Amino acid sequence: MSIVSQIRSVGRQRNSIDRTPSIENLATALRKTELVLLESIDAEEERTRVCDQDDPHYSTLARSMRRRLDNLRKTIATLEAATLRR
Repeated sequence: MSIVSQIRSVGRQRNSIDRTPSIENLATALRKTELVLLESIDAEEERTRVCDQDDPHYSTLARSMRRRLDNLRKTIATLEAATLRR
């Protein structure tokens, strides 16, 4: 088998690899990030002593982290849905 044939064969094998474990690994990593964000939000709310998101004095940092958390949860849901379809 020539070197070109071997390279093409390896390329076909790589393309046929099931990517589900990678998606699952990414979702797991994002779940860990979710926990870190929740802890950070709790710490910020404790620091500022304002937990009500409707309060005008609610922390800008906590509000920003909450938006990021919402986006992260949407991404996780999308990844998990993609994993279930496979």
